[in-house]
Amino acid sequence: MGTAFVFPGQGSHRPGAGRAWAGGPAAQLLGEVGHAIGRDVAVLLDDPGTGARTADAQPAIFAASLVAWRALDMAGVRPDVVAGHSLGEISAAVASGALSIHDGSRVVAARGEAMAHACARRPGGMAAVLKCGRDAVRLLVEDDAELVVANDNAPGQVVVAGTRSAIERLRDRVRSAGGRALPLDVEGAFHSPAMEPAVGPLQAALAAAAWRPVAVPLVTATSGEILEDPDSIATAIAAGMLAPVHWRAVQQRLVALGIRDLVEVGPGGVLAGLATRTAPDLRVHSVATPADVTSVAASLAAAVVGAMR
Repeated sequence: MGTAFVFPGQGSHRPGAGRAWAGGPAAQLLGEVGHAIGRDVAVLLDDPGTGARTADAQPAIFAASLVAWRALDMAGVRPDVVAGHSLGEISAAVASGALSIHDGSRVVAARGEAMAHACARRPGGMAAVLKCGRDAVRLLVEDDAELVVANDNAPGQVVVAGTRSAIERLRDRVRSAGGRALPLDVEGAFHSPAMEPAVGPLQAALAAAAWRPVAVPLVTATSGEILEDPDSIATAIAAGMLAPVHWRAVQQRLVALGIRDLVEVGPGGVLAGLATRTAPDLRVHSVATPADVTSVAASLAAAVVGAMR
């Protein structure tokens, strides 16, 4: 294997992410997503407030990611394996061939709405803990029943979720341990028991989708395992509602598979940044604009030529 496509999650919304694609052949995909969910995705992509609204952010980021994916495909750049961070696992499922764009869009919309309702019923928040190791963070949260580790993203970055009062308590403990806890701009405690009300609606949307044979294997962030059949991908997406995101394990798995080039497909650049910290030997690329597609296509082609010499 040589190239992995990785798809970002909710925190990667960037206002105006759709403008660069306007008028290009890949931009038609925005209309496909919008038609599937009955919303104007271009408006969501332009709105600076979209990122803080779960029901809006998720379809917006999904659409922006898939526009970039389609543009890469049209340029002849295709992955050997795919993966996605949280929401991005549904984008990855589309890229794997397991879901159509229409069904993927409907799953994302159902997920976003269900999570927004869960946030209203069980208010909470999240914080990124920096400069503390994974084990240190686990020790900091293990005595607080209102906190869980939600994302293990990279060395020196672990995300916790819980009630807002618990997040505030944690900030003081993290500071005493020599780290920093930065609150995230999200509506609730994702990947925690607070999302339990969203599990049923997500499972219903997954069951209603028409799943297809997988063309490209997917590394799931629920465990870091390689999935090559649609049933296991659907199960992983449902489990990911409550399970932590094991993104460090995903990156390590990609390295073990022999991946040399990691392409973050979508806005934000968050996953590219994490990869440089977790797997510094990977060649890391980000694609959020048509110019990025041209650059990455040229870079990967040059790497192939170099390897043949």
